[in-house]
Amino acid sequence: MLILMVVLGLSGCGAALPTSAWSDLFQPTAGPQMTPVPTPPPAITPTRVPQETERLAFVSDRTGNREIFVMNVDGSGLARLTNDPGNDESPAWAPNRQQIAFVSDRDGAPNIYLINPDGTSLRQLTNESQGAVDPAWSPDSARIAYVAVRSTGRVLMILNLADGNRSEFSRELSDISRPAFSPDGRFLAFSALDPYDEDNRDIFLASLANASRLINLTNAEGDDDHPVFSPDGRRIAFQSRRDGTWKIYVMNADGAAATPLTEGPDDALNPSWSRDGQRLAFTANESGTFNLYTMRDNGEEIQQISGHRGNEIAPAFPSPPRLPIIATLAVATGSGGTRSLTLVTQGQEQTLRARTPLVDYITPKWSPDGTKIAYAANLDGTYNIYVMNADGSELVNLTNSEANDLHPAWSPDATRIAFESDRSGNWEIFVITLDDASNVRNLTNHPGDDGNPTWSPDGTRIAFASNRTGHFDIYVLDMSAGMQLRNISNHPAADVFPAWSPVSEQIVFRSDRAGTNELFLVESDGRRVQRLTFDQADNTTPAWAPTGERIIFASNRSQSVLRRPGTRNYGIYSFDLASLTIEAILVNERSHEYPAWRPQQRPDLRP
Repeated sequence: MLILMVVLGLSGCGAALPTSAWSDLFQPTAGPQMTPVPTPPPAITPTRVPQETERLAFVSDRTGNREIFVMNVDGSGLARLTNDPGNDESPAWAPNRQQIAFVSDRDGAPNIYLINPDGTSLRQLTNESQGAVDPAWSPDSARIAYVAVRSTGRVLMILNLADGNRSEFSRELSDISRPAFSPDGRFLAFSALDPYDEDNRDIFLASLANASRLINLTNAEGDDDHPVFSPDGRRIAFQSRRDGTWKIYVMNADGAAATPLTEGPDDALNPSWSRDGQRLAFTANESGTFNLYTMRDNGEEIQQISGHRGNEIAPAFPSPPRLPIIATLAVATGSGGTRSLTLVTQGQEQTLRARTPLVDYITPKWSPDGTKIAYAANLDGTYNIYVMNADGSELVNLTNSEANDLHPAWSPDATRIAFESDRSGNWEIFVITLDDASNVRNLTNHPGDDGNPTWSPDGTRIAFASNRTGHFDIYVLDMSAGMQLRNISNHPAADVFPAWSPVSEQIVFRSDRAGTNELFLVESDGRRVQRLTFDQADNTTPAWAPTGERIIFASNRSQSVLRRPGTRNYGIYSFDLASLTIEAILVNERSHEYPAWRPQQRPDLRP
């Protein structure tokens, strides 16, 4: 419905367009207390030891100065990696577990070095005259973020290991320290002085795509330092002395729900996540010297794993492998009158259904298990809803109607598909049963036009757009409460393309209430309308990531750069709700619209 006038106008075939009011509105889219476990100090074994699954790198001064050691997480298999008169500290495993970065002042100013986990192949990586500290690996093991000490202050740098190129990332805040990449490689968390209270240290988040977009995640009294992302990217562990002594805290990645995991009068520092995200290693001085401990991610089951009379600090688990920014997107691709159905995985495009001058493939939607795709196509002159396997096989014309059927939406249990159709003369919402295509139910029946259906996570409600009051608003139909209908946007502008979060009561939609087509967020009861995008561009057809953490959408914001004469050019972008940052996912010379994110389980990060 909300797209048909553009679709039919571009294809040059099919039924007549809807009312002029309808077509005028929709041109842009294209149509605990620590209990030490007493263990005797382990003897130092030869450097070459078998690589174990859970190896910890750490710093110890047991030999007189600070050196880098590794051991198994249970305290066994101790091996010394460095042996020099200088101080070596801040070890950081590469996610591929092939190297360890660390800081050493063996040649004067502290700089960053690399060493293999068996103690071989030592090499100097930086040569900053006043020092380089706090190395942090990117999830693909290709880059290292570090802090360069300069006469003008500390600068956050990023080093490309392939070519040695160094780039300045941020110097906007004072006394920057302890950078940490997010598991998908898109963000850096780090500690710095609060610009509004320079007696206070907080944790900040910055997008790799735009370092100037900074978010203060902690913004609390007392110093917060040493952020580290959980392997799934949903939480950040950090150390804080907001209660007087240093304690280990954990918070959501957006800064919410900060919770202390350690307690008592002794300092607890340097948190590090295990690769499966179930435990944290840290250092604490409960016995008067610093030793290493582990605990569950809720602060329970604290165990001491080192017991030397020297200080053991800075434990570091190997980082987990990179989390993909996306699994697979289904999009409609094409800058001309018709579009192809394309799968995009990490930037690689695969055409599932190729466009022809007369056939248009649009509005793809993934089944909840990610095995099938529903979409609309005009193979027989009018648009029908088709379903196929994710590889393009077993194609079925589900609606098989002489009318136009568009905008399919899977029910959460994958037994039904809601769609919009003009089969009754105007646009209404229908639901069809997957195992019995003859079972088609008309959900709306109004002289106005209804379209763009989207299901609530519990499957009891459907949100849609309707112009039944003379302009388009977002409505919620409660099928469990006698088909109760509620207008939740209720604005004189055109509000269309609703998409319901798969995990919450939030609905994103497109509106021209700001003068241009922008994305807005609203609760399913109509409360808390928030504007998400601020561009002089067409931002449209939003869809959610399966986790509900991001929204993907089409936009022509890059059209002035990429556009060819006589064509349109939309790219696919991702909006991160935690950081409020936008990242280009798919922008090239072709136009890409109607993105749909393939559901998937998070990868198993356990070795």
